[in-house]
Amino acid sequence: MSLKIRSYLQTFYSDTAAGRFICRNRYYIMAFILPLLILTGAYIALGVYPFGDRQVQIIDSYHQYAPFFSEFYRKIWGGESLFYSFNGGLGMNFWAIVAYYLASPLNVLLLLFPRDFLLEGFTFILMLKIALASTTFAYYIRKRFGRYNITIVYFALFYALCGWVLGYNWNIMWLDCLVLLPLIILGLERLVQTGNGLLYGITLALCIISNYYIAIMVCIFLVLYFFVAFAQTRKKTVALFFKRGFLFAGYSLLAGASSAVLILPTLSALAVSNSADSKFPTEIEFYHSFTELLSQQFAFAKPTELSGDPNLYFGVFTLLLVILYIFCRGIPLGVRLLKVGLLAFLLFSTNFRILDYIWHGFHFPNSLPARFTFIYAFLALTMAYEVILRLRRLKFWQYFLSFVLLQALVLWCWLDPDVDLEIYSYIITELLLLLYFIWMCLYKGCPGRRTFFRGAAMVLIVVETAGNGIYGLCENGSIDRTSYNQYLDSARELKNLVQEQEDGGFYRMELDSFSARNNNMYLALPGVSLFASTMGASINDLMGKVGYFEATNKYSYVGATSLTDSIFGIKYLLSTDKTDQIRTFNYMSTSGSQSIYKNPYALSLGFMVDSNYANWNYNLALPDDVLNDFVQKTTGTDQFLFKDEEINGLTSETCQLSDLGNGQYSYTKENAGDEGSVTLSMDITDGQTRYIYYRAANCDSLKVSRNDSVKTYSDTRGHLVELGNDGHIELEFVTDSDHSTGTIELYMFTYDTQVFENFYNEVSQNQWDIEEFSSTRISGTINADEDGIMFTSIPYDSGWTVKVDGQKVETQSIGGSLMYIYLSAGEHTVEMTYMPTGFIPGFIITAGSCLIFAVIIARKQKKKNQSNKVVTI
Repeated sequence: MSLKIRSYLQTFYSDTAAGRFICRNRYYIMAFILPLLILTGAYIALGVYPFGDRQVQIIDSYHQYAPFFSEFYRKIWGGESLFYSFNGGLGMNFWAIVAYYLASPLNVLLLLFPRDFLLEGFTFILMLKIALASTTFAYYIRKRFGRYNITIVYFALFYALCGWVLGYNWNIMWLDCLVLLPLIILGLERLVQTGNGLLYGITLALCIISNYYIAIMVCIFLVLYFFVAFAQTRKKTVALFFKRGFLFAGYSLLAGASSAVLILPTLSALAVSNSADSKFPTEIEFYHSFTELLSQQFAFAKPTELSGDPNLYFGVFTLLLVILYIFCRGIPLGVRLLKVGLLAFLLFSTNFRILDYIWHGFHFPNSLPARFTFIYAFLALTMAYEVILRLRRLKFWQYFLSFVLLQALVLWCWLDPDVDLEIYSYIITELLLLLYFIWMCLYKGCPGRRTFFRGAAMVLIVVETAGNGIYGLCENGSIDRTSYNQYLDSARELKNLVQEQEDGGFYRMELDSFSARNNNMYLALPGVSLFASTMGASINDLMGKVGYFEATNKYSYVGATSLTDSIFGIKYLLSTDKTDQIRTFNYMSTSGSQSIYKNPYALSLGFMVDSNYANWNYNLALPDDVLNDFVQKTTGTDQFLFKDEEINGLTSETCQLSDLGNGQYSYTKENAGDEGSVTLSMDITDGQTRYIYYRAANCDSLKVSRNDSVKTYSDTRGHLVELGNDGHIELEFVTDSDHSTGTIELYMFTYDTQVFENFYNEVSQNQWDIEEFSSTRISGTINADEDGIMFTSIPYDSGWTVKVDGQKVETQSIGGSLMYIYLSAGEHTVEMTYMPTGFIPGFIITAGSCLIFAVIIARKQKKKNQSNKVVTI
């Protein structure tokens, strides 16, 4: 039977096109399949669907990327413009979202998945990118070093499952740069060697287009690696250096210009984001000790998925080989010094504050440290492969020295109290070092068994990468799939009910509880909440000032009031509470765990207000003052919607409290290291609605108990909280166990419903009657009783063009946050259209760059055809 199988396989591989293809590309196929098998094993262990009831979207991939993918999917299939979206943040530049999160060419594969399996499509693309990274690294090794055997799979596997991938794979938009880096470096080396920069230019362009942020780090590396690439050339002259340098600069600029259609509009968006407010650091600061840093290269070092040490793992075998690289006399000394120096510089950059700032695009990252360490892994692995090529020429004592140095490092890290590794990480690393050392000795000592020992090394590397990979991915965790889909299904059912009633008109809709911060975008609900790196800083700041939860690059519907619901046009509310009324929202229907409510006080996207609105001061200290000033400036009255109320009775059984005055309190826990709590109890008996506004440093949460219901708020940076108008209320600030002291700011206000009614009755008389609506064009009529301002609840963006009665008018804003225009008395037709600022010049530059690439390709093809002509006489 075995002879028949062997004969069949021989026939298949020699006589069929498919067989010959597999045989010819067997190591590429191995490099592609092995990471997929390891990832599948990890997902089986995690119970990821269809092997269980979990999904791999964690942290920002859950809160941001999956909702952005959903909106992208909806827009593509619906034939809607990608320029703008109202499904989050009151409205936003979606083209900037596309440029940062969604520009990967592989994202078109998402469109092949049914709507209900978008998260599985996300997982599929993630796995595909990791497998492709392994394949492109194998391709680089073959083309760069001219070898094609199983050893290329060793390092391809280490690259695809390095620590950076294990920790940050959920940042799916970064993985394209991981895939393209080997091709970019291959192209750069070809450019330096031969002057042919086509591969370099095209792959770098794809890298920048796919994710310009990680591409910044790639470009910094390319500038440094150019000197290494030139040092590897045989002919080194000053003239050649400048000639190749000119080509390098030219193709780099051409690659950057090719992405201008994405980059220019995004630069415009980022110029008004929180990212723009960044100052160059001047202080000398190191993040970690030397041993703490190096220990992250050990096997089974827990990957950092959010905050902690940099992800530096690239295989224990690689550690041995990198040390041996120093002894490889077959490599020119200058090249060795440059590569070792560059590798050390990359490692140093992960730990030095100023270099860390530069590598991350002159900006400090918000968590996720050292986002460029896949480059560190790439360089180390290419150096290691150069050692493999010369391994038999090295001496046994050099093997032993490398082994002893690493054993000493492991022992040093184990003895250092600053290093926080589990004991099994040390044991497994020691064991692997011993096995690889033995393998190297046998490989050198038994030259006739080369094929056998290469296969043995492959088995050992698969075991290491599989074990470390499955461990790392399981440490990152997963989330429940069924409950999330049930939540979405019930929300969609209620949304469909609303759509039937609205008959295609524009309305805003929000959720008073959410499992992900961008749930409204996942559900295509025009709303308030948004979490995105590209959002404007001014609107972000404003939302916090009016009482919503706000933090860097995010704000949410938590902290809503009847006034903000009205002016921002929140017409429908999805809630997990089932009651007759929530603020001004009236109950409509229930599906599953959620109910829907309708707000009769929701205003249009635009309405007329007093001209004094231009002087609204939203920089006052507390939201009650900001909203009072809004009501007064928009109506020209002196009414107070909120009135301050004194707070008495803040107590604690576990902390010593000090009243600092002006609503501020400090606490000191009696038993440091334990959790504590600070409480306030009160009864509301006068029928007036109460709100509180709080900030709580070093607290885990605020629990608000009202009669029999309890709500917990974990956003302790502060926001408004409605307490209701009757019943027993108890507030409990739960302090965290990591701090013994902290501060609490707590303010209480009564809410005057009659003032709100007066405000609504006045401004609702002159609303913008929207007749045509799309994400990039809004048109309708509005009547102004007198000269004044048309307020809009649309965030200010220079991409909006506004015409009144066919004439273009200048848009204004409140501190760059909300857009408004001046209107004279009378009836007007107001039309707004949107195109991202910089799109037209960006498109022209991109088109011109693509044309230049096409000309270069055509000329090279013409030269190739001419050289292949055979002249016969």
